[in-house]
Amino acid sequence: MARGIFAGPAIRRFGAIAFGSLITLPSAFPPGSEALAGGLSVREQSVFSQGASFAGAAAGGDLSSSFWNPAAMATAGYGLATESHFSLIVADIDVRAESVSVLPGSLMAPSTTAVNDVSKIDPIAAVAASYASWRVNDEFVLGLSISAPFGSQNDASDPAWSGQYHYRASQLLTVNINPIVSYQISPTLAIGAGPQIQYMLLKLKANPSGALAPPQRRSIVEGDDIGVGYTAGLLWQPTPATSIGLGFRSAVSHNIEGDASMRGGMLATGVGLGTVAFEPVDFSAKLETPEMVTLSARQSITSTTRLLATVEWTNWSRLDEINFMATRMGGIAARPFSPGDSVNILDFHWDDGWFFALGGEWDYSSRLTLRAGAAYEVSPIRNATQRKINVADSDRIWLSVGASYAATESMSFDVAYSHIIFDDAPIDALTNSPASPTTPVRRFVGRAHQSADIVSVAMKSKW
Repeated sequence: MARGIFAGPAIRRFGAIAFGSLITLPSAFPPGSEALAGGLSVREQSVFSQGASFAGAAAGGDLSSSFWNPAAMATAGYGLATESHFSLIVADIDVRAESVSVLPGSLMAPSTTAVNDVSKIDPIAAVAASYASWRVNDEFVLGLSISAPFGSQNDASDPAWSGQYHYRASQLLTVNINPIVSYQISPTLAIGAGPQIQYMLLKLKANPSGALAPPQRRSIVEGDDIGVGYTAGLLWQPTPATSIGLGFRSAVSHNIEGDASMRGGMLATGVGLGTVAFEPVDFSAKLETPEMVTLSARQSITSTTRLLATVEWTNWSRLDEINFMATRMGGIAARPFSPGDSVNILDFHWDDGWFFALGGEWDYSSRLTLRAGAAYEVSPIRNATQRKINVADSDRIWLSVGASYAATESMSFDVAYSHIIFDDAPIDALTNSPASPTTPVRRFVGRAHQSADIVSVAMKSKW
């Protein structure tokens, strides 16, 4: 649940909003898009790997493997090589409300209302990632990865829907720049590492009060930060037919700084109490993105066929609670926030995420390679009370096909298609904590139904 915002006789807490969208250079999600990996992860970083449902993703094959394993840069040839990966995501996401309740412990009388309205999100999203390498000598390769590891964006199709006090819109933007150095220790073993420099923007919106309709008023929490982390990995090729990759992406610590505000008119202080002005409140909030460990293998079966596999763990259980703490005075004059007060709290309490993939490749000719794969992803959200209205994540199955075509010696293309099937996703969410007796605590019970299709293309060049 999300707790706290905006002090006042009738408003002491802010309706919960979980994270939102991805926009990066060169990756972007337009309004209404949804990240299609466990939790808030964005998996669409490689068209080459997507064609096999990301089986073998950390075991080399092309430069994009360095997203999961920086040691994969060791497979680069001499000279400058670049890759640009683009994905078009078409998702069908419906969040259907079943009941909304006002719980005991506030000025409003307890009540439960059966409802049957839907917040529909049918985004068409564009995602991209870029990679580059330069081989210095037989041992060292310098590389660069630009990606967006986390994010998802949602906008309710109707701002006055039943879940308006929990969420109206949310946005998370991440841009991750990862310079890489790989070193060939021996003919069979390479290592790689590099820093992550990650920009994050977070924006949360909801309807803050039952006394004011959403078109007249909205509460907004918005802030950003630049954090640092690192990546490391190894690539072991014990035989020419076998490649095993192990990659690690560290947590990135962020101290989000921004302000919480009310926009769209005066603030309603309660029935019959009139309106007052709300002074924006500056805040800071500590947030750490999860670590990720990926183990992949590529095994040649014949001279033209290869078996691919991946197991991945993401430490989403570290995403427990995010507390937005006021750093200066603000709010309403009668009951302002002081430095150190909690402006808002986002409760997650998620479990760890897991991803299992198996696929294969077949060289149809010297120019054309075909691949296919399937994966099962275990979501970090395991029950209805962990699920946010706008992060209605659930376990899913990936089914993918893809191909690579070498147009010339210096230019090649990848294409991929994936269909994602989601488990049913029940939701049981509270807007806030019942700690304040003047705050209407609302419970939303509903269900999300979702599916997605992804079409991707990549261009690779050797200069």
